[in-house]
Amino acid sequence: MIIQYFYVFFLYYKNQIIQLLFLLCNTQKGIAKSFLIFLSQKLKIVKPKLCNQLKIRKQSNLNYRPPIKFTHQEAEEIIQKFRTYKPYNKKFKYERLLKFENCRLKIYKDSYYFGQLINGKKNGLGVILSNNGRIYEGQFENDRKHGQGYERFPDKTSYEGTYINGKPDGKGKFLWANGEVYEGGWLNGLKHGEGIWNGLKGTSYVGEWRMGNPDGYGVHVWVNGDRYEGEFHNSLKHGQGIEYFINGDIYKGQYVNGKPEGEGEYQWNSGSYYNGTFQNGLRHGKGLWIKDRNATLTDSYEGEFVNDKKCGYGVYKWAKGSRYEGNFYDDVRHGFGRMYWNDGSYYIGMWEQGYQWGEGEYCKKGEQPKFGTFEKNLLVNEDQEKLLQYQSKQPLQIRIRQYTTSQRSVRSNSQRPSSHSQQRNIRPSSVKSVNQIRQGSTGNNQFQCKKKRQPSLPKQLFDCNF
Repeated sequence: MIIQYFYVFFLYYKNQIIQLLFLLCNTQKGIAKSFLIFLSQKLKIVKPKLCNQLKIRKQSNLNYRPPIKFTHQEAEEIIQKFRTYKPYNKKFKYERLLKFENCRLKIYKDSYYFGQLINGKKNGLGVILSNNGRIYEGQFENDRKHGQGYERFPDKTSYEGTYINGKPDGKGKFLWANGEVYEGGWLNGLKHGEGIWNGLKGTSYVGEWRMGNPDGYGVHVWVNGDRYEGEFHNSLKHGQGIEYFINGDIYKGQYVNGKPEGEGEYQWNSGSYYNGTFQNGLRHGKGLWIKDRNATLTDSYEGEFVNDKKCGYGVYKWAKGSRYEGNFYDDVRHGFGRMYWNDGSYYIGMWEQGYQWGEGEYCKKGEQPKFGTFEKNLLVNEDQEKLLQYQSKQPLQIRIRQYTTSQRSVRSNSQRPSSHSQQRNIRPSSVKSVNQIRQGSTGNNQFQCKKKRQPSLPKQLFDCNF
């Protein structure tokens, strides 16, 4: 022991001791040299032993709690609390706890423990009452909550179920103060595995959880009655799923981060139908749209979409037999295209903003075609060279018959391919009904969801120590 204390003394005053030894070396070299050799030999033995003792003390200090001083009256009040204590959990048998011989009272700075103790640690059944209102009733192991237990928090939330190493782990039920409840699997204090969450006013989620969030297959029901069945990832619809809207619309297909993306099909309550690709909640890519799936004759469009609008090459068919084959831009005919009317007339040429605009050829059934430049469905500059080339290829009788009608104005003819009557009906059915539910807006044809439409649920962090 003397050597150990000397070693501690040496650690604190080593600089002064070394200076003193150097002075001694100049006067009495033999004595100083012998002392240094002796000191070095002893330190080799003492140092590892002392270090081990210091490590043990350091580790023991982590769990060390200073004794709490309290008066006799305060002690009586604490004991009276546990004498008249009534458990919050009906499954917890408090009378059974009182019969154990190793049942003791342990007082901490901000809480009190009454229960079984083994070697000074909480082991077995016990109750913890915290000064802030937090309560635990249940099993302990090695000073931690472990096994079956019930915990009530200061904010009136509560948990009942299995604990492992101080945290919910296994099967358990968590009740929020506002009435929401989760019952299912837990892992390390987080919802994990199969579980059921029931929110307010009919909202619910039944399915798989991962680290506190819906993840995997599940069924989510919203307040307004909308229902989703499918895959989730990190609380968002992600993967394959089907969604039923309260207004009768149905979407079935792929989701990415909560929005339709990839292959899918959408059916409106009006009978309209779309089957194709989506991106960021909008029709994007190749797809087929049908105005009324239940009707024998109906409008339809098959082609390319960009941001929920017809854009690129496509074929639009009217219920009465007219047909357009060509390019679209911003939901109207734009670029090169062919328009065939149900009376036999046709136009082949350039389009702009839904009008015949640019070089083209128009022909009314039974009449000679017109070649030239069109502006807003009117022939403004006829190409005589193309007309002569066309006439040279026709039989003589046909050329004579067509010449009799060549002086007619093309104004009335050019009105037939006007986009005003048929272009108004060419636009596919709006997804307005979806937006009213999802965004409360009728001006944006998107499937985008607000965060509240995802099962983002309250989380509870569990502190394993009192």
